[in-house]
Amino acid sequence: MLDCLGLCEHCGLLLSIEDLPADAMNAELRCPKCEGILNGESFGYDGNGEKTKKTRWVGPDRNWVKERPTEPFDLGSWHVIIQPRVF
Repeated sequence: MLDCLGLCEHCGLLLSIEDLPADAMNAELRCPKCEGILNGESFGYDGNGEKTKKTRWVGPDRNWVKERPTEPFDLGSWHVIIQPRVF
């Protein structure tokens, strides 16, 4: 679940890719709170195309962190599970 989390770059709302409709993957996604357009930055990715890289994660304090958390934590009613990275 950790790699699915993000923060709206406009209003800071906690987001999950899992909550977004699968049929909208190629559509313009908007924040459910502020209606701002979401992009890779909202989910911790920098760059575009083939050079896109995950560079930050939502941390236990509900802010971006530069190091991927290694221990499970809670964000309000969400329990964030840390699963091994798959390469």
